[in-house]
Amino acid sequence: MEVKTTGVHPARDAIWELAIIQVDADGNVEARLHWLFEPRAALPAPLLSLAGLHPLELRGQPAIESEAQAIASAIRGRTLVGHNLRFSLAFLRRVLPDWKALRPAQLCTLRLARAALPELAGDGFDALCTHFGIARFFRHRAVPDAEAVWALALHLLERVEPSTLGTQLRSTARPPLLAAERFARLPERPGVYYFLGDGGAQLYVGKSRNLRRRVMSHFQNDHRDRRSLQMVQQIRDVQLAVTAGELGALLLESAEIKRLQPLYNRRLRKQRELLTWALAGKPGELQIELLQHQALSPGLRHAGLFRSRHHARQWLLEQARERRLCLRVLGLEEGEGACFAFQLGRCAGACCGEESRQAHDARLLAGAERLQTQAWPWVGAVALVERDEQHDLTQWHVLDQWRHLGTVECFEQIEPLLIERRGGFNLDTYHILLGHLRRHPNMEIVPL
Repeated sequence: MEVKTTGVHPARDAIWELAIIQVDADGNVEARLHWLFEPRAALPAPLLSLAGLHPLELRGQPAIESEAQAIASAIRGRTLVGHNLRFSLAFLRRVLPDWKALRPAQLCTLRLARAALPELAGDGFDALCTHFGIARFFRHRAVPDAEAVWALALHLLERVEPSTLGTQLRSTARPPLLAAERFARLPERPGVYYFLGDGGAQLYVGKSRNLRRRVMSHFQNDHRDRRSLQMVQQIRDVQLAVTAGELGALLLESAEIKRLQPLYNRRLRKQRELLTWALAGKPGELQIELLQHQALSPGLRHAGLFRSRHHARQWLLEQARERRLCLRVLGLEEGEGACFAFQLGRCAGACCGEESRQAHDARLLAGAERLQTQAWPWVGAVALVERDEQHDLTQWHVLDQWRHLGTVECFEQIEPLLIERRGGFNLDTYHILLGHLRRHPNMEIVPL
């Protein structure tokens, strides 16, 4: 099988040409099937030139969805052979509604080449065809490339051991650069996994209560978006760190993403200095000031934890709109007398005596109450204990004032953490701990 696409993004781009060559058990060609499709968007000019294609050739051709049943019938019950097959299937699975029912066996000539000719496989499809003397009457079109894929498969099958072929056929979810033995060692335990690329480059860090299931899911769902497809094709190794439970995996993942800054992690990025609105005084005399969270005086009332001044200001503006607060009283607008928002009916008039400051401040405090950081519920430091009885692993997560001081595997290792007290307040850690304690109110907790 060979597909030709308008680009590399499975969710945005589309297949414009597809060729399937059906071969019997003896290697004889039974049928050659070929489709042209009118894609949703015009093909880029460089692609038209590369394929020797005129846009009029695709005008009026059917949409690929209308041929889905014919395509499914052509591959049902057969082994799919293709070069860099994961890329082709990332597109094909999106247009075949019964793909899960089909689940054909797959054989990727790129992976076969890595097993038989590792020194050549990285040079690409053209280099492999040249090496074996495979002629194509036209390049970058589906039919001649499908013919070349089948010829390449025959050459490669002569050069691999039967055991290697069996592994290739069985491990259909494995990306082409990842060794099969790495999959065999994936445990069904909680923990953190690391996807590594060339030279040990950190691609992605994730966590799960079941490492094997989660890691496998990346390779089964890589067709959903371009970033997933790109990442999976770069993975050369998977490293693991097992934990005693879900909380340990959450805390370790958060810390490792901030430490390693992997290429494909978008969330839990390195934390900037957190800001908060400090609220001093009582209603009628309330003073509001944006401060660094670390600079807050003990017991001072405050609202929110923001990663930037822009986000903090936006929250205060939203409160003003929702609760008819005065931007001048809040310090967001300069001037004297009635503000412009009062003239538009958006301010209740604390700026011009139409409303008391006490009523104005009471509404501000009501909005701020929803963003209050929850007080630390213990007198001092505690250890949250997770136990994996099946694997004889216990972890002690040492915490104080929502700060994660560290995780150890025996009680005697706790004392140095309490002395060093590394790390400040972290918003991600705060949310992780708060959410976990709400979900597991009976978790084992040891005061320290």
